[in-house]
Amino acid sequence: MDYSSLLTNDQKRSILEQRIAQFASEAYQHILNKEVSANNPEAVQTANDALEILDNAIKVHQDELAKLETE
Repeated sequence: MDYSSLLTNDQKRSILEQRIAQFASEAYQHILNKEVSANNPEAVQTANDALEILDNAIKVHQDELAKLETE
């Protein structure tokens, strides 16, 4: 099933924008966690790992949003 076809472009845009904001909020929290955990290398690495995943998630969602802008 093509789930994308069940949504309007405005609905998709709204979902993408909300998710980007959610990911950015999570990333901000991980940045703060890194600062709080500066003396704990394991916690810093955990935050860095999460930030890497969130960076990719934001990029994927921004790319999808850009595709909608051209339609």
